[in-house]
Amino acid sequence: MQRRQVLSLAGAAALARWLPGCDQLVVLDPEAHGATIDPFTPNDVFYIYKYSQEPDLDPATHETLIKHEDTVLGSFDLAMLEGLASREKEHTLECIGARPTIQNIGNALWEGVPLTELLDALGIEIPTSAVGLRLVGKDGYHAGIPVEDLFDGPVWIVWRMNGEALPFEHGAPARLLVPGRYGVKNLKWLEEIAFVDTPHVSYWTPKGWSEEATYQPNTLIVSPMDGMKLEANLPTRFVGTAFAGRDPVVKVEARLDGGAWEEVDVEYVSSSPDTWVLWSYAFTPTEGDHTLQVRCTTASGARSAEDPAGTDQFHGYDGSMQISVSA
Repeated sequence: MQRRQVLSLAGAAALARWLPGCDQLVVLDPEAHGATIDPFTPNDVFYIYKYSQEPDLDPATHETLIKHEDTVLGSFDLAMLEGLASREKEHTLECIGARPTIQNIGNALWEGVPLTELLDALGIEIPTSAVGLRLVGKDGYHAGIPVEDLFDGPVWIVWRMNGEALPFEHGAPARLLVPGRYGVKNLKWLEEIAFVDTPHVSYWTPKGWSEEATYQPNTLIVSPMDGMKLEANLPTRFVGTAFAGRDPVVKVEARLDGGAWEEVDVEYVSSSPDTWVLWSYAFTPTEGDHTLQVRCTTASGARSAEDPAGTDQFHGYDGSMQISVSA
């Protein structure tokens, strides 16, 4: 029987509380045999970004200000957003602190519009002197992005998630999706969106985390879990994710017990950009210990690092995850 569960591993959960954008460990399906991953992560198990305490606001009446530096150019609320011609956008989010033990990544079908369309609806022109945006949440969190992201992404503002009103814990009344950049740039509970004439330094940057926060190629093994005891001679299906943001994953490979790399089955590839790839690998274990490592290659030729731990956690996990199992 297949099932989706949220596992709370004490050590990993404790570590997660100290990582930006991470506060829970989500394993989408820990079944050892015949496991699957839903291409669209249900809202109730989608990882949660929580910088501090959730803000005190009413999504129905909350107002977001749009500024140039500290001058207010306009504002909007949920009623105004709901009057726009929204569209669906499939999009994957991953926490910059994600890693094999904290798999904070999820894919959803959001509904909203590019931020430039909201600006047009409000009659707001992008100031010619602006080089970036200062994004501030009602919870006090803040981040900066280049003004070019408005067009290169483009940045979206969304207020629905997987066919439902955006849940409060995911940023209601509306949040931003910033293609190509980790979750630390995808603000929730928007209090202000301000054009700035000098780049805004994000909250986590002075603490050592990447200011650019661009996605790195990475692979994660969701099931089975590291250290799991398998039944000898019983076919087992390994499943996981591969993601690299704007640079689509075109190949996923695995190697068993340190042997040669071989291409694995791709279970899900979306026609939408900025989405994950889901893969699977069939293996019938013999008695003894085994290792499995998985890597991905992108359209540009970039590849997840061979080191399962990655190369620089402060720029986002870029490793090729490896697990050990026994039978």
